[in-house]
Amino acid sequence: MATVGVVLLLLVLTRFLAAADVFCDNLKTVLVTLPNNTSSSPVRFATAAFGQAPDIVYAFALCRGDIVGVVFNESYCRECVRNMTDKVLNAAPREQCYKDTYHDYGDRCILVYSRDDIIAPPSGENGGDDTPAERWNDKNVTGDVDDVRLITSLTRELLVQTVEKAASAAPRRFATGIMDSGTTFPMVRSLAQCRPDASTVDCLACLRRLLGVVNATMSLRMGAQINAIRCYFRYEAYRFYGGEATLRLTPPPAPSLAPTPAKRRSMSKLWAIPIVILLLAAAAFLCFIFCSRRITRKRRDLLSTTYVLLKLR
Repeated sequence: MATVGVVLLLLVLTRFLAAADVFCDNLKTVLVTLPNNTSSSPVRFATAAFGQAPDIVYAFALCRGDIVGVVFNESYCRECVRNMTDKVLNAAPREQCYKDTYHDYGDRCILVYSRDDIIAPPSGENGGDDTPAERWNDKNVTGDVDDVRLITSLTRELLVQTVEKAASAAPRRFATGIMDSGTTFPMVRSLAQCRPDASTVDCLACLRRLLGVVNATMSLRMGAQINAIRCYFRYEAYRFYGGEATLRLTPPPAPSLAPTPAKRRSMSKLWAIPIVILLLAAAAFLCFIFCSRRITRKRRDLLSTTYVLLKLR
């Protein structure tokens, strides 16, 4: 009985290993084509599919949009993708072939392969249903409460505008941004990209789904890269992409402040000064008139007395 069990186990294992070998051979066939096909594409993007179900392999590679305009972009893109494919091809068979889906989200290029059809347009309204891959900066935004609130709010608005810009930027579906908070905090830079074969609607839906990961708690982080199979975005408090930013965000102008009660009291004091001066001048004038009349009366009396005395003599 035990012998029968061992034989059945060997049969199942042999069939499984044979199926894995077929998938692995198909994977190698696909991967060797991607470096040249990706780098020779005007948008630095290539897809491939090879084999028969259930061992068919779907794969794609994408280079980041900011290297498309670089002089050496073709060779740079090719080497980036080749390094990724070599990492898979040189790995042990168990790491290569026994995964239903594999993704390598690098800084400058992306490689994804799967048994599922990841080349077809996404189903549903969210631009895909794969679980996002998250990489967060360990540091949080710190400082004055009002500054932190301003920085996180502007960072959120920067991401919203960047993903909208990327979704509408055919054919590359790529955009970058920069935000100056007007504080001592460093400028925040953003980047968003979809696969070039995505429509505006699908790209925007995919990126907005990823934006939902940045909740009230995680929005305090100084940076992150959130990837899905069909799109991704990244933001950091330092420069991580080449070229000029597609969009720039600055803080809104400070609202004009109404005069405070203290200022109104100061204005009242200023108005009181000339009034006091006028009152003092009027008092001085009246005093002068009164004194002048009194002196004139005394002189008149003195002259009358002198006249009488002279007449008596």
